[in-house]
Amino acid sequence: MNDDEIIKRKVTIRDIVNILNRPYKVKRIRLSKGAYNFLPKKALNTLNKMKINIEIIELKRGPGVKVDREKIAMLYKSDVNAYEISRRLKIPLRTVYYHIKQIKKDENGYVLKQTQGKGI
Repeated sequence: MNDDEIIKRKVTIRDIVNILNRPYKVKRIRLSKGAYNFLPKKALNTLNKMKINIEIIELKRGPGVKVDREKIAMLYKSDVNAYEISRRLKIPLRTVYYHIKQIKKDENGYVLKQTQGKGI
């Protein structure tokens, strides 16, 4: 039997009651950080009194990256322009610009402000 529940969305009192009425005893509830922020304080106090542990888990948001950023970085550092990187890797030009910006952010800790008229 499962002794824990994973919740990724906002939680209401009704949701908590449904979890507690399961045919098995719930010992632990695992919440995403966003769901925990919306957990009513009364529900939190009630769960603590019932000795149900609440854990906050980190979840990755959005779909995974489908582009190999290392290839983009290698080509960019070898002075290949964004258009050529886009053509070679068969990915949209806007995606190349996005990843170049992220590469610069990783290197510097911040993004340098570009002068107008110059690309990334």
